[in-house]
Amino acid sequence: MRKKKALLNAIVNICGFIITFIPSLIIRKIFLNTLGSEMLGLNSVFTEIIGWLSIVEMGVGSAIVYSLYKPFADNDRKKINAYISFYGKFYRSIGCIVLAGGLLLSPFLSFFIKDEVDMKIATIGFILFLFNSFITYLFSHRLCILNVAQEAYKISIGTTISKLVIFGLQFILFLFYPSFLLFIAIQLVVNLIYFIVINSYVTKSYSWLGRNKDEIPEAEKRSLLKNIKAMFMHKIGAVVVFSTDSLVITKFIGLTAAASYTNYQIIIMAIQTLIGTAVNGITASIGSLLTTGDKEHAYKIHKNLFFLNFWITSFIIISLFNTLNQFIVLWVGEKFVLDTLTFVVILINVFITLMRSSVERFKEGSGNFYKDRYAPICEAVINLVASIVLVHYMGLPGVFIGTLASNLLVIFWTQPYIVYRYIFDKKLSAYFIMYFKYLLLGIIPFIITSFITNSFKYNYNISSFIANCLINIVVVNGIYLVMFFRKEEFKYYLNMVKEIVKK
Repeated sequence: MRKKKALLNAIVNICGFIITFIPSLIIRKIFLNTLGSEMLGLNSVFTEIIGWLSIVEMGVGSAIVYSLYKPFADNDRKKINAYISFYGKFYRSIGCIVLAGGLLLSPFLSFFIKDEVDMKIATIGFILFLFNSFITYLFSHRLCILNVAQEAYKISIGTTISKLVIFGLQFILFLFYPSFLLFIAIQLVVNLIYFIVINSYVTKSYSWLGRNKDEIPEAEKRSLLKNIKAMFMHKIGAVVVFSTDSLVITKFIGLTAAASYTNYQIIIMAIQTLIGTAVNGITASIGSLLTTGDKEHAYKIHKNLFFLNFWITSFIIISLFNTLNQFIVLWVGEKFVLDTLTFVVILINVFITLMRSSVERFKEGSGNFYKDRYAPICEAVINLVASIVLVHYMGLPGVFIGTLASNLLVIFWTQPYIVYRYIFDKKLSAYFIMYFKYLLLGIIPFIITSFITNSFKYNYNISSFIANCLINIVVVNGIYLVMFFRKEEFKYYLNMVKEIVKK
């Protein structure tokens, strides 16, 4: 049952991504053509600032979800109610802090923007963005029960529908009355309706939720607060690493450069989201698995996940290297293509981030938030200082080299150390032997596809782009099939597919 639910969550997440991806690209292209690159860059700046304000959330959501695995497995409704009640109170308080902080910050938006823009429109747009974030804090706490019950696919379905409605209304808006403020207002209204509807569904499906206002036992509350404090540090690290690049670019280079970067980022983030949501669908299953205490079985599952993660990640990075610049030219124009060094460093960062998905899922599923609580702070300091210093000497590439430095010096080894030391009871060397063995194997399809696609990727037409994509799909996966068809991890997934086909 655990495996079936994990698979269902992954499939629905992937389908939801595919259904909404193309419309999102179309809307972005229309946005760029009608409102310009500066407004597009401004949209990215708002997203980054809201990300900074969300630091006060402290990662309580992850800590609460972890704490709910056992009471949900035991059908302890009293304890579930207590945790979700605490979650709701905490989130409403955080939402008010984020809203107040954003309103206080709004008069000083010009500090983050190098270019000349209409600050009245920028300020109103930011406030709309702010309220869009605020409603998530008011309504999202009850949805965690669906994640714990391994029914996150229901959230994915609702999110997919709401995104399609948003894209449809924004498309109509751009046809008749292009407006940056109405563009944001549509997101705000539709998201509000979505949260009201899905909360009504949760209330109907879990009618016992919220009936009792029990308090969390004091010992458990201390443990929870300990995890929350640790998650706060992780939250700071994540925000600094993933929510500062556009701000640094906008501040020191300009909105147009930020727009160029975000054109790449929207493709890369979409792929990361696709992989992340697919893998996140199994986090609850891992949390449930780890309650059994069977470390060897857990380690075997990790190796299976790492193998699949490598296959998908290396295929994506190789394909992006060969096709993404070509796609950018076809999509938004040649003037938005990034220089080679910036492009390569961005892809290296993405590879490193995606390759740790398996250890991240086991770390989250085990609730090990406290032991590496200082690592994200170190990563954040290195990233911010290095990016700001290097942008003065190297320009745009320096921003991402700073991110790469913080990645390699901290999180690259600390996360696997926690998982291998405290969950699998294994040496860290076992992880890196496996990691670099796969990395060396991945160089083979990288070299071969780069050579084969060289005559296609500089021809900026649809037929060459399609041919380029097909070559990457066939060659990379064909090479991996030859390499791995005898491997135990490959047979694990092959047998899984056979079982699904039979049923």
